[in-house]
Amino acid sequence: MKKIIAMLLSLVLLLGCAAGSAEEAAEKYNFGTVRVNGEFTLKGTVPEGYRVVPFMQNDEALLCSMVTEDPAKPQMVLSVAYDETYAGVVRINDLDDEALMILEKTFTDTDPYANITYDETAHGTRLLVCRTVADSYDYLSIFSIYAGYFIEFVMTPGKQAPEQKLTEDEIAMGNAFLSDLDFIAGAEEEALKIEGKTFDVSITGFDAAAKTVDLTLLVPYTLLEWDVISVKEGDTIRIGTEDVLIETLAYEGYDAIINDEYFLRKNEDGLYTAVTYNDYPIMKEAAQLTLTVPDGMVYLEGVDPEAGSPLEENREMTAEDFFAALAAEEKDGIGFDQLNVNATFDENGELKQIHRYYVPWQ
Repeated sequence: MKKIIAMLLSLVLLLGCAAGSAEEAAEKYNFGTVRVNGEFTLKGTVPEGYRVVPFMQNDEALLCSMVTEDPAKPQMVLSVAYDETYAGVVRINDLDDEALMILEKTFTDTDPYANITYDETAHGTRLLVCRTVADSYDYLSIFSIYAGYFIEFVMTPGKQAPEQKLTEDEIAMGNAFLSDLDFIAGAEEEALKIEGKTFDVSITGFDAAAKTVDLTLLVPYTLLEWDVISVKEGDTIRIGTEDVLIETLAYEGYDAIINDEYFLRKNEDGLYTAVTYNDYPIMKEAAQLTLTVPDGMVYLEGVDPEAGSPLEENREMTAEDFFAALAAEEKDGIGFDQLNVNATFDENGELKQIHRYYVPWQ
């Protein structure tokens, strides 16, 4: 496995120089999920001025480069790959000297200039550091093991780096990157925060006497960058609840257009949001909640309940009016479950406002 990783790393470093413009990462980037010997999502902070270019991802491995437009800055590659012979190794710290010597030989047997030292992350995880400094090249590999996965971070000088050498600050950046790399157990599902936010919702039930309402909170359906750039015509891609056969595939910048029907738009966080041809986002369920409706909640009605047409101005109504509208739903035929409702929460997570608005399909 180690030799396969080395070959792939070399290929990615060769391809990395052809990548496009850089983006700043405002928060931790989701590199993807691996699913052998447990399920782990990898998230980390992309160095400033770099963007991630995924190269390979499957259940047991992922490989990506981090590239920049600045030719003086180093090229960087991250690889994570499961090795069944290390399945019982929780951290590289658990290995004895003999086992570490075996790992060292995977570097020194292929590079006579390799110099092996050891360091550790800010959290105390041991790092095997392979540094090669020759007349014609400078190469840094920082290697570790977690839960049977080989983790390797490779850095080489940029094409216009002074004397084609890595600086101590650049080497420290590699250590900082690995210190900040999170292996999160399970697929990446962060706790949903509702405080101070507005969500599209479906209202699936209510109890006027108890003053409660059943809400399904919806969020835009997103895909990882690798899920988008790795597909081609003839493949199938999961969008929302559908497996979509890709008959045509076109690109506008970083955005992908599938079958002239689905538009996958890249966000600042590196994810892709799926929207339909008429610019409506494809939504997915984020949470199902039963909430108390405060007496002071504002109900904004944007639809004429008799004609089913949009009102010129929203009517500001009360929580009592809201329950009356829910009770009249079957007669009116407008509904509260057709992507025509949003809910706003206050800073304490209590319902502040419900707004029903006109949509063409109601």
